[in-house]
Amino acid sequence: MGTGVDIGSNLSLYASVARAGGGWKLRACIALPGFAPDPEQRPETNAGAPLGTTYGALQGKGIKGKRPATLVPGKDVYYRFAPLATTNPKHIEMSVKVEADEMAGEGGKILADYITGNDFDYSPAIHVALAREEVIDHYANSLAASGLEVGPLIPGCIALYQAYRISGETEGDFVSLYANIGDDATDVILVREGQLMYARTLSVGVNDFITRLLPEYGADRDAVRQLLFRQIDLRPSIAADNLSNDRGVEGGQEVAARLFQQILGTVMVAKAAMRAPAMDVRKIVLSGAGAAIPGLRELMMNRVRKTVEVFDPLANVDTGALDTKGNETTQAYRPALALALGLAALDADRKAERAEFLPASVRRRREFLNHSIFLYLAAALVLAVVLPLYILTNKSTTEADEYLKKTQQGPLGRYASASSEIEIYEKASQRAAKRAEAGLVAPGPGRVATQVLIALNAKRPDSVRIRSAELVTDTNNPANAKDFKPITRLKLEFFIERLPGADPNQVNTDLRGVLTSIKGVTKVIPGSAKDNPAAEGLDVVHTLELDILAQEGAK
Repeated sequence: MGTGVDIGSNLSLYASVARAGGGWKLRACIALPGFAPDPEQRPETNAGAPLGTTYGALQGKGIKGKRPATLVPGKDVYYRFAPLATTNPKHIEMSVKVEADEMAGEGGKILADYITGNDFDYSPAIHVALAREEVIDHYANSLAASGLEVGPLIPGCIALYQAYRISGETEGDFVSLYANIGDDATDVILVREGQLMYARTLSVGVNDFITRLLPEYGADRDAVRQLLFRQIDLRPSIAADNLSNDRGVEGGQEVAARLFQQILGTVMVAKAAMRAPAMDVRKIVLSGAGAAIPGLRELMMNRVRKTVEVFDPLANVDTGALDTKGNETTQAYRPALALALGLAALDADRKAERAEFLPASVRRRREFLNHSIFLYLAAALVLAVVLPLYILTNKSTTEADEYLKKTQQGPLGRYASASSEIEIYEKASQRAAKRAEAGLVAPGPGRVATQVLIALNAKRPDSVRIRSAELVTDTNNPANAKDFKPITRLKLEFFIERLPGADPNQVNTDLRGVLTSIKGVTKVIPGSAKDNPAAEGLDVVHTLELDILAQEGAK
């Protein structure tokens, strides 16, 4: 089950969904207080915000959904379209890094993630979402201070695309435009046959309508908002039929014209980015709070001369599990549920392709695991091999000192036993030679294993994590061969993370090639490979046979 909270409008919409066969079932739908953190204030100023208090009360009543997927405000996210020459994940990540560095400039810190799609000619492309690190961290900390547990922060266009995917309207072979009109921004996506073609956020929303109407109806924004949604009708020529509100209608139509112009401007920008002047949008679909403004759909259809519909995100979702209150909420806010539903679906289906931003605490934890676990593992392995050798060497030194004290009791004792000491010295020399050989061979497994792990860390694919390493020496000699040498094996357990564009099975094949090429490895014995649905990846075991006498310059 997944949970999403859309905080992009006057009210925050909470949605909880679960898989139901091949479709989705809506388990809960609740309207919560709005949340608008001030970037000029410290996150702690949001402590006790109504959103966090209400959400905590829901948890106390049994409404589950810890760490829900939460919307990133559209005005704080930027999108870049980049065609791909190759689908190699390494090249894609490099392209994303270039986009982030280009936007960051000197000394800036930009977080970036991407989602794959197609351009107009069906060629592969990526859509990169970028946001300033300090903005994401401030937003996450503000949510946490209010009492809402912070989950993945997902941009509005990505949530809208997921809502389109689950709506069941993905069969058309023509280009459609979906626009979610929030309070401060409008998220726009171009889609075709279930694939994302372009994404952009516009800096116009419902608040622009309210600001324009304030001089006509007074300074109370809440009163003007109710007037906008209840009394003003923006249909063409409506001013002639409603003389009492003609000024409000004209003001609303003025803002609507600016909105339509920016939406159509997105199509022009997409044409230029894809180099597809022949691309045309056949259908426009509206959602969000702005879609409920009376007459906006009819006015847009009249102005742009295209088919304009209001999005029903629940058209392909089972709502039978909702209680009476939940049904009332879905009917009252149906067009505005698109982003909340998309967020919840992404939270429920971790295999769905997504672009998301992580809070600083999660990023630091991942960086620590990626960079530190290998060092701890190598240190533990070296300590396990060297400590027994140190103890044995120290014991041998102590025994030698005691022996010298007993034999060097004066000149008489040395001369009297001179004839018998020759044999003793010969045996001592033999023991010393054996100890010297043991001193060279004993640390061999640990030394070679450490070198192998260091080389593996430098060459391993980014999606591969080392979970455990076990050094085993096989001394079994069933044939009692005189020239038998123990076989040293290093058993490694890996976790291969499922990343966009990177098949774990192919990564596992590449990993075996990397292991074979490492100096000191004579043989790679593939082990089990099991799918890990909980962690979204593959659990893999490989056993390496080591050459403990491997020298520098050898393989």
